[in-house]
Amino acid sequence: MAHKLKLCLFSVVSPGDMPFAAPFEALDQVTVLGETADIEEFREGMRTTKVDAVAINLDDDGDLGFEAIEYTHKVQPNCGIIGVSSNSDPTKIIRAMRTGCNQFVHWPVDETDLRDAVNRIAATRQVSAPSGKRICIIGSSGGVGATTVSCNLAMELAALAEAPCGLVDMDLEFGDVACAFDSEPKYTLADICVDGQQIDKEFLAKAAEIVHDNIALFARPHDVEGARSVSPEATTQTFQVLNDMYPFVVVDLPRTFSFLSAAAVQAAERVLVISQLSVASIRNATRIFQILQQMSVPADHIEVVLNRYKANFERITPSEVESHFQRPIFATIPNDYRHVQAALDLGAPMYSESPDSPARLAIQGIAQRLFNNETSSDAPAPSQGGLLSRILRRG
Repeated sequence: MAHKLKLCLFSVVSPGDMPFAAPFEALDQVTVLGETADIEEFREGMRTTKVDAVAINLDDDGDLGFEAIEYTHKVQPNCGIIGVSSNSDPTKIIRAMRTGCNQFVHWPVDETDLRDAVNRIAATRQVSAPSGKRICIIGSSGGVGATTVSCNLAMELAALAEAPCGLVDMDLEFGDVACAFDSEPKYTLADICVDGQQIDKEFLAKAAEIVHDNIALFARPHDVEGARSVSPEATTQTFQVLNDMYPFVVVDLPRTFSFLSAAAVQAAERVLVISQLSVASIRNATRIFQILQQMSVPADHIEVVLNRYKANFERITPSEVESHFQRPIFATIPNDYRHVQAALDLGAPMYSESPDSPARLAIQGIAQRLFNNETSSDAPAPSQGGLLSRILRRG
């Protein structure tokens, strides 16, 4: 196997003289991330950490083992589940299988049987080497709605992935991501991304502010002094760990380029530049596009999204923007002030407050394209001129 399976263990009762973890730790195909006997701690781990497999002891007097199977299957449907029991009653095995268990091993464990079970899990799914996708969002100018897109996009991606997703507010001085969720996080990036801090999955899981059950929010510092303490090196490490914890990590970026911004866009799957159909906004989007490439972001990783589009209002057309950037616009979000503002006022995403609103449906479409790893095609024909090209040449 190219990668070891990442495995978690759940065992309420001691199975005998040998520790429950012992046979799993002896396998060279797996890395045991941890063991717990607490069902709530197990749920928290499954909700915040992506794993390849779990092994669950089914010999407890109650149904906690079966609850652990059911919860794992719900939040991580691709996770391999190994049921372990000293009781080979067919009724128990069938119940475990129906609940979501896909492998069963008898205790005391036969090494060959366990190895075969692990190999079957590895053969039926791709082992999760760091595979989370980082999506960075940056507005071409203030007020274009980049934060609104970031928050709602994170919700849509979490729904598609059927797993929690990370959301990071990198506007360290003026970020509004927490406000968009009506949240007051206890911990912020000032507590996380600082030199000397040991950054690992357990630490980040505890530092995350869970909002709407499926978003792990990492908020900007509470004050300016805290913003100055955030370290680029620690930020880079944080993003590396987050990519191993969540299938998607959405990053709301400020319109300033620094070592912190570089840490965020480094290895980003996609950078979405949010713009509007105004000369000033498109001009700024052009500058951002150029700077991102200077920061070694590949051009095919940068996408332009038009927000607050009014089909009968703007003098600039989407086709002119496509000709200007020599690429199709990745997505267009219609102007939908009433629903968007209502969601902001309530501190709730459109996903739950206005599920049928045009803006929400457009952002859902963006999420689906990102989830399916769709990109813009290379380019339309070169610009034929027009209002936009004439105006931008003056700038």
